[in-house]
Amino acid sequence: MHITKRILFLILTIIFAAQSSNAQNNIVSNAVQAFHNAEYEKSYELANDALVNVDALSGDYVSVAFYYLAKSRIQVLREARIAGDQEKLSGMRNALVESYFDYKEALKTANAKLESDILLDLAELYNPILQTGLAALNTAYDDHQPDNVRNAALKAAEGYLEAAKDISPTYLACDLLGQTHFSKGDSLAALGLFQESITAYKTHPPRSPDFLIAYVFYRKAIIEQYKNHDNMLALSTLMEGENLLKAELTRLNNAGALTTEVKKVYDTGMADLVNFELDIYANDLSLSDEAIIRFQEVMQMYPEDYNKHVAYANMLEDVDLNLAIDAYETAISIDDSQELAYFNLGAIYNNLGSEFYLQGLNHDMDAIADSLFNESNKYFRKAFTYMEQAYYLNPELIQTIRALVQLANSLGLEEKAAFYKQKEIELRGF
Repeated sequence: MHITKRILFLILTIIFAAQSSNAQNNIVSNAVQAFHNAEYEKSYELANDALVNVDALSGDYVSVAFYYLAKSRIQVLREARIAGDQEKLSGMRNALVESYFDYKEALKTANAKLESDILLDLAELYNPILQTGLAALNTAYDDHQPDNVRNAALKAAEGYLEAAKDISPTYLACDLLGQTHFSKGDSLAALGLFQESITAYKTHPPRSPDFLIAYVFYRKAIIEQYKNHDNMLALSTLMEGENLLKAELTRLNNAGALTTEVKKVYDTGMADLVNFELDIYANDLSLSDEAIIRFQEVMQMYPEDYNKHVAYANMLEDVDLNLAIDAYETAISIDDSQELAYFNLGAIYNNLGSEFYLQGLNHDMDAIADSLFNESNKYFRKAFTYMEQAYYLNPELIQTIRALVQLANSLGLEEKAAFYKQKEIELRGF
């Protein structure tokens, strides 16, 4: 009798489980039917209900439930956007990434046919998720936003961009996710993602070249120089970027698709890479020989670029003052409306004048000392001329005014010294 009761209990349990499973499976079937009837809200609710007791679902019903939960949620979101239903939109602000996770759950148990459908849907989800991640990243970069908003936006950007990269690891998804990690202070992860971005671009170049790829190389080089303190690796990255941009420009030219606007993007990207490269050369004395050669190559590319000539002249000050003076004069001939080359020339001549003056003080023979003082005055007069020109172009620079006070005193120009001393007082406010 006891055995009979146990058997009866087991039979009833099996029947109940089967009925429960059928009931949950039926909810999934109803969700599918509602979706195809364009009853997306109903489909969304039914799919949710079915997954409350996911263990009761049998066979393919699990993957189907997750699949239609994702699909119906996206449709509900679209309808809310069309209707301008702000309350519903607020409640579904994470709908895209939630659907991504539901699709991923569906993939775990999907059959071949459903897997194909899921992958197609995920591909369609890539751009909306990427754009949402980009918008969140822009909010995180917005200095006008409070810190808590920016921090929340950065966290949201990371989630969306990780999903986008998982769907399709394009150069853009890798780059944006790399920027997110860099903003979080994780330079190692950022460096790896920037390299992934570059590899993805080279492996699957876009149909039309995207010259903004220049800034992936730029960001990678920033980490290599400032975080890893490896100037040679940073220079290699920048040169790699420059070469890729040149190749992409050729590809666009050959296709006859180069426009004025696109060329501007190319020119800006190339200039930024080159400027960063020259900045590294100019500030690393161990690379002085290579720097001179590279600067000369670059100036042939940009013969009318004032800033590059000034940077070249500045670097030459540690190598050959006469060459530096010639380079500053060339810069002035290119653009005589900027004060920097005038100021730097004034500083060079002031230093030369000071050297001759000290030599005169230290010489025992009066005739030679007088000759040295005369030579010193020649340089001081040149320095004063260039400094005055720098002052006329930018009368608000305190360093120029102080240099003019000193030079006027050295040359015995009392009225000039008093004039510039008054300007210094006015500028300082005391």
